[in-house]
Amino acid sequence: MTSGIGGIRRMRSLAGIVQGHLRLPLLRIGLRTGLFEALREPRDASELAERLELAPDLLESWLRAAHAHRLVRCKEGKYQISGFVSWLLDAEEAPAIRALLDHTALTYAPRLDQISELMEGGERPEFGSPEEALRTAAVARMMERQAIAALARVPGVRAARRVLDIGCGQGTYLAGVLAHYRDAHGLGIELDPAVAEEAQRTLREAQVSRRGEIRVGDFMTLDLAEGSYDLALLNNLVYYFSREQRRALFERVSGCLAGHGVFAIQTTIAADDRVTRALGVDQSTATFDLVLRAHRNLYGLPDPEEVFSDLREAGFEEMGSISIGPGGSLRYLWARTGSP
Repeated sequence: MTSGIGGIRRMRSLAGIVQGHLRLPLLRIGLRTGLFEALREPRDASELAERLELAPDLLESWLRAAHAHRLVRCKEGKYQISGFVSWLLDAEEAPAIRALLDHTALTYAPRLDQISELMEGGERPEFGSPEEALRTAAVARMMERQAIAALARVPGVRAARRVLDIGCGQGTYLAGVLAHYRDAHGLGIELDPAVAEEAQRTLREAQVSRRGEIRVGDFMTLDLAEGSYDLALLNNLVYYFSREQRRALFERVSGCLAGHGVFAIQTTIAADDRVTRALGVDQSTATFDLVLRAHRNLYGLPDPEEVFSDLREAGFEEMGSISIGPGGSLRYLWARTGSP
């Protein structure tokens, strides 16, 4: 099995798969227990055990494992966090990164473990527990700054003064857009009253609440004046709609937009080319698509050409695509209505 260079490469590939699976729990342990924070300064195992009141034998074993996985460094019996962990703690997107780690462990891993059962006809679970919703909203913030910058490259966005955020969640994107465009006004629509209350708080903290409003309800049935908005946003929600539901949604959005109004759909798309393979993005998007389809109330990643076809049927004319991050898997699929 391991004879020759080919065998060694196969064993390394196998080891990489196993090590990646084991590294995530070690990371989450270090974050949850405060070990990584305590290890900003060099400390030995006994000092850590006493300081954090942890079982000494398990702590020593975790330190050895974390050192083997390059999460901590060791010099003369004292441990300190690695550069990677230091970045993880201090990055501007640190809360989103932690939410992604939790989401991977608590939603992705269990769901993927069920796939063989689901393939054989098992009942698919429903996505959307309060914990999952909070983690999903937090993860979405990882690319928020890049997304708002990319939004400015969508034709017609810079001139938009009336913004509609459909399924605004905790209101972070709406707050970001209103902060970026200081003469714009916005309305966020959120189905969950508790999340809508959080969105109101977000607008207040961003000091844009005088120009922003949050309404609770279903966008498809709320009383909204036709032709009232210059820009409609749908951030990371398109895979909550079947294709039939999506067509109805697009028609509703078209009716809410003024002439030359812009509809910007932020979504991940399945990506598989030389760049995405080099970055590993093809692996993450393909797995994300699988996890989506493993839920009875979610649908796969959208095909951009199908989305554009549905937008045309809904009355949109000019349309295109803007990349948000490296590899182009996270995008704005945008479209504009006809003449005023």
